Amino acid sequence: MNPLTYDDIRGLKADGELGKFIKFHMAEAQRVAAHRRGLVLRYPDLAARLAHPPIGFSSPEKWNGYIPPATDCMGAMNTARCRPALLALVAEAERRLAQPRETAETLEEAA
Repeated sequence: MNPLTYDDIRGLKADGELGKFIKFHMAEAQRVAAHRRGLVLRYPDLAARLAHPPIGFSSPEKWNGYIPPATDCMGAMNTARCRPALLALVAEAERRLAQPRETAETLEEAA
């Protein structure tokens, strides 16, 4: 996806579409965050990591699924220590979800 330019914004505003554009993208961001949250919270060991450094929520349920962006609005790299930890948690939850059920059961029996 190409970055939004000032000309794009002016065009959306002129067409009366800026509000719809913002609402659509906000709803999409909330949907994706809710999906990530549910995915991580379904695994108690992963959810527990949300309450430890470098993430550090007071309880796992406090996380709304938001992951800070890779860069700020000026393009500077985001150096928040929680970002890579959150990305790793979501990636692990996705990996587990994609794992075939019988393999997961075999791993649990072996543990």
